[in-house]
Amino acid sequence: MLRFCMSVALCLAIATMPLMAQAGSASCSAFIGTWYGSFNVSDANGKSLRDNAVVILTGDCKTMAGSAGSAIDRQSPMSNIQFVGDEIRFHMEPMGGLDFKLKRQANHLTGTATGKILAVIDVQPAPGLLPHDKLLAEIGDADHKLFEAFNSCNIKAYADYLSPDLEFYHDQRGQTGYQDQLDSLRQRCGEGLILRRELVPDSLVVNAAPGFGAIEAGTHRFYAKQKDGTERLDSTAKFTEIWTKASGGWKLVRVISYDHQ
Repeated sequence: MLRFCMSVALCLAIATMPLMAQAGSASCSAFIGTWYGSFNVSDANGKSLRDNAVVILTGDCKTMAGSAGSAIDRQSPMSNIQFVGDEIRFHMEPMGGLDFKLKRQANHLTGTATGKILAVIDVQPAPGLLPHDKLLAEIGDADHKLFEAFNSCNIKAYADYLSPDLEFYHDQRGQTGYQDQLDSLRQRCGEGLILRRELVPDSLVVNAAPGFGAIEAGTHRFYAKQKDGTERLDSTAKFTEIWTKASGGWKLVRVISYDHQ
């Protein structure tokens, strides 16, 4: 082997190159994703000013790209992204230019931004934090599939969109939970009472709940199917729902159903 190496040191360096690359790949992949948390700036008087921080890192270890800002829809690009030891480092132009150094600490990215200011960053994974248009599309799709299952009495599909920790608050029935909702749908469908839910046009509002998921609100109507196949309006109500994507797919964790008429 020494015939192909100028020195033992060079041979050792060549031999360990694959291991070094593998270690670097494992380290940098831990940074990929969407992160949400705090951006605390220390001013000249030593006072701390808090802002929100959203950090987005995409691609892979060879083609990493990213952006950051105070909100998912207010992002500025990163430049000069590099990995040094267990840190990710990058530069951003806002605020007179900032140089970031972040480390992965358990379930957090923490570190500093230095330039004309000094800031401390602490962010956590936020898989449900999406640009508004994409969030609206995903929540709209989850809402449609949830009530498609409700309308067709598909208990299994309905359950897929409910968190086991669901809390449901109703202005006439009080508080219920996950199993109560499944039992109610199963009983109603078993008795042959078929309801169809319909959103009131232009009533739907969707907003992010940064670091957790999304807030959906609107007005909907429920129609009861009669034995002759016709429908009658059963009730109209307003709703506010909290969704989370922590488990990989959107699930309802809180529902407030009120102003029933």
